[in-house]
Amino acid sequence: MTTLAVPKLFFDGSVIDVLWDNHEEAIRWYRQYMSWEVGQQESWKPDPRCTQGRMTRLNWGTWLISSLSSVRLPHHYAERGTVESNIRLCWRTRNLKRLHSHYSSSGVRVSNIYKGPGNTTYFDFWATCEGIRFTAQEDQRIQQDEGFVPSWIRLGVSDLTQSIEWYCTYLGMQVENEWSKDGYAVMSLYLNHQPDHKSLWVLEPLTEGAYIGKVDGAVQPVCWVAGREDFFNYQTFLSGSGIETSEIGGFLTKGLVSFHIYDPDGNRLNFSSM
Repeated sequence: MTTLAVPKLFFDGSVIDVLWDNHEEAIRWYRQYMSWEVGQQESWKPDPRCTQGRMTRLNWGTWLISSLSSVRLPHHYAERGTVESNIRLCWRTRNLKRLHSHYSSSGVRVSNIYKGPGNTTYFDFWATCEGIRFTAQEDQRIQQDEGFVPSWIRLGVSDLTQSIEWYCTYLGMQVENEWSKDGYAVMSLYLNHQPDHKSLWVLEPLTEGAYIGKVDGAVQPVCWVAGREDFFNYQTFLSGSGIETSEIGGFLTKGLVSFHIYDPDGNRLNFSSM
């Protein structure tokens, strides 16, 4: 097996799958509780089989996507009413306890505050009426007026050593730090539109009793393939390597195309190109 079949991947932000009827309410929620603003809005269909589509860009490359279709799409979907994904999209903030108290008193569902990777504290919170999970992380270096600043993506895995090898082999990730004594590893990909910067991904042990298996959660990190031909070849390479891939969705002749795979523990990863 050769890693030459793996193109250079860039982290391109995250897609939040939102039900069509909840799209406007979701925008209001993120404005109210995370002080995010709308950067771009499009009546865009993620796939030609959609009858309608909406796409809203919020802060830090986070896109809310909603669509209507009469058929099940091969890629653009999330399952609801099932188990929680083991992917945590983390956001750093200055005063975690104050934020936790504010959310609790405002009726936002939150977890207890807990210690996590990086020797810092976290809590999970569930956004919008759909209960979409995000994770807040304390970082006292953040200025008070900065609000939420991107952090790393945490991925729960059952075998740290094997997962490190898998992410290096099939996504071309690099190991930034391997804190074996603390039981987690920090991996990296470059950032799209900021090639001199990196996105960080934490591989950490699954919590006891956590579900292991494919989960199509609403929060979906996206990796970008710059070359369109490289994108199609990459999907073929992954499939030929025994990795389950979705069919390619989107506009196959010209336009945005996407597919997804699952890591050995069922964490879903999206890939796109133009």
